[in-house]
Amino acid sequence: MTLRLSTESLHMQGLGSLLARQADVARTQQQLTSGSKLPQAKDDPIGMATAQRLDHVQAALEQFGRNADRVDHRLRLQENALQDANDNLTRARELSIQANTGALSPADRKAIAAEVVQLRQNLLDIANRDDGNGRRLFAGTRDGVTPFVDNAGSVAYHGDDGRNRVDVAPDVAITDGDPGSAVFMRVRTGDGQVRGTAGGTNTGSGMLQTAQVTNAANWSGAALTLRFTAPDAYEIVDGAGNPLSPTVGGSWSSGAAVPPASAGLGVEFRVTGSPVAGDSFTLQPAPNQDVFATLQALADALSSPGTTPADAAQRANAFGSAIADIATAQDHMLALRSDVGGRLANIDTANDDRSLQEVSLAESLSTLRDTDYAEAISRLNLQLVALEAAQKTILQAQGMSLFSKL
Repeated sequence: MTLRLSTESLHMQGLGSLLARQADVARTQQQLTSGSKLPQAKDDPIGMATAQRLDHVQAALEQFGRNADRVDHRLRLQENALQDANDNLTRARELSIQANTGALSPADRKAIAAEVVQLRQNLLDIANRDDGNGRRLFAGTRDGVTPFVDNAGSVAYHGDDGRNRVDVAPDVAITDGDPGSAVFMRVRTGDGQVRGTAGGTNTGSGMLQTAQVTNAANWSGAALTLRFTAPDAYEIVDGAGNPLSPTVGGSWSSGAAVPPASAGLGVEFRVTGSPVAGDSFTLQPAPNQDVFATLQALADALSSPGTTPADAAQRANAFGSAIADIATAQDHMLALRSDVGGRLANIDTANDDRSLQEVSLAESLSTLRDTDYAEAISRLNLQLVALEAAQKTILQAQGMSLFSKL
């Protein structure tokens, strides 16, 4: 078999090798200049696809970071608002205790009432705060509304009960705030379990000191009323005013705990002063009441003009209810602050986890994309040697011709 090599084929092979070496050198020089070893997808299709996938993950993490910053901002503003609300309630409680001493003149009570009204307005302003971005802190998921509006002493809520859950990390969503209905409107009264109140039509000077559950196992959970049948006698009736079966009642003296534990009702009343027949005091499961109504009731009691012993007793009973209601509202605000603190801690944890993921992603992308200058320079030197060899080879090939033998 005879192998035939033409002069043209030798030249073409040499030229092809030279061009390939030049392309290698140009590619490496581009990697050194740009700092990227993936300037074109054709250079490494699998590496380019992997890098793009990691780019998407990185972009998602960056969006999570922006979300976390917004949620963190709103939660910190809410925490500040709750602290301010609690400070106002603390002052209101101090004033109600001061007013309950019974040694104040009508002018003193009027001055305190004016401060309570201002504290109520402060709470209203706090409830209507925004986050600096045009959104109200306590409007739920509604935008463009003023959540709390005062209508002649009664506050209406125009937000909703919604909560925005925002993704701050893969599989981690944080609620960015609490609706105003849960913060300011649905607040337990009394001691948080039960609430004792004096009858609105009482004409005696009886003052309710305590109304509490002493044995939760025996208490039915229904409202019970202590009703005086005489200045020194009482009976216990149900929430509708009907006597219990068997009947519970007996004699009464100021400050005595009634009914006795032997009655098996699991509740206890203590009343001082001088009630009259028909006066009543009720213990019921603690209802919800908005904090604005609590302060309004305190202001109204302070503004009451009556000077009789019955008037004084009504004020004292109102002050006692206000003290308990405000204390429970403070506990409510503290519980909300604790919950906000937990969410802020979760954001910090999510941020730490996300930062670790971002570092790992950056390292992976660097491995895929970034030029290893030491390796690239070494490779370039080898490619330049190969290019020089190819150049010499083609020069030698150009001198190899049958015509030179003639």
